[in-house]
Amino acid sequence: MRALRLHQRGLSFSSLMLTIAISAFFITLLFKMGPAYFQFWQVRSAMDELLEQPQLGKQGPRALISAIEKQLYINEVRTVKGDSFSVKSTKDGKGLEVTADYVVQQHIGANVDALMHFNYSVVVPKKPQS
Repeated sequence: MRALRLHQRGLSFSSLMLTIAISAFFITLLFKMGPAYFQFWQVRSAMDELLEQPQLGKQGPRALISAIEKQLYINEVRTVKGDSFSVKSTKDGKGLEVTADYVVQQHIGANVDALMHFNYSVVVPKKPQS
């Protein structure tokens, strides 16, 4: 009995196939969902750049959204549109809160889709800080 156990070490063929199938599934998810997360990072970067342009806070909501749209166009982000952004005054009235809130639905295969919800906010001061 002990000699039989010594010969049965290692990964069986079915275990190997299961490992390959699970790995292929996660690699597929990475390739399908990865671009949406990359675009979200670019959206966040464009919104963070608003903080480097303090004069936009005085110009109002339309100028903020226009600046974001221009930056996204430069970064080749075509799937996130201007209507994904909202601008509202902060509670203390000293700034404008810019929020990106959008959903990406990515087809994975057959009748399976991945639904990704992205949300990010920055507060742009109305008056430049000195």
